[in-house]
Amino acid sequence: MKSNKPALMERASFKSIVSSLIAILMGLVVGFIIILIANPSDALQGLSILLTGGFREGLSSIGQVIYLAVPIMMTGLSVSFAYKCGEFNIGVPGQYLVGCFTAVFIALRATFIPDNLVWIFAILGAGIAGALWALIPGILKAARNVNVVISGIMCNYIGMLLVIQGIKATIYNSTGAESYAVSKARSIPGFGLNQIFGDRVNLGIIIAILLCVLAWFIMNKTTFGYELKACGFNKDAARYAGMNEKKCIVLALMISGFFA
Repeated sequence: MKSNKPALMERASFKSIVSSLIAILMGLVVGFIIILIANPSDALQGLSILLTGGFREGLSSIGQVIYLAVPIMMTGLSVSFAYKCGEFNIGVPGQYLVGCFTAVFIALRATFIPDNLVWIFAILGAGIAGALWALIPGILKAARNVNVVISGIMCNYIGMLLVIQGIKATIYNSTGAESYAVSKARSIPGFGLNQIFGDRVNLGIIIAILLCVLAWFIMNKTTFGYELKACGFNKDAARYAGMNEKKCIVLALMISGFFA
């Protein structure tokens, strides 16, 4: 009996992985050519550093990669989630900044929350702030069909300026010309990861991975996710099937903003 499953070479997931690897390889080749033209004598050494930079100092280098990967993972998840719903959320930078400010503000100013619990409220507060900031282009698109690219870019600049003013007004450290640093006691705990990969690695990478799994589950295993994708593929057909396309637009961008 023949299986209905497509062959490995024909699966969309396999093609996606292969295309990503080809893109990475082409990027390395082009980068090496540019380095070779600019500085031929150090081109091979530069390529070697580029390929092994994340491993040169052992676990500490890997830890640095993990630490820097978390915000990239979450903002990437934010963009891809909205894209799966048929929207191009270019307002992610603004949602990220607003969320960052909210998290730091809660960690510094919400002194009534115990030190070992404040990071939970900071993360949730950041997610809610990002979702509310994404609500603006969502409502504009749903109510007035305003292009989310235009409204998203505008919200990026507005969010950046508001965050600057918010920092100056509430958590500004004039001696360092920056916001006050969050103490280690009120930061995301390491849960042993910091002992393996260095002080900068914490539970954030686990949270990011779990949220990626949550996004996959919503999109592929729930009726709500099916409605979001259906509205993204064809809003007219979704409306004909009884789905509220305006609600789907707003919720898709809000969830995307939460991830950012």
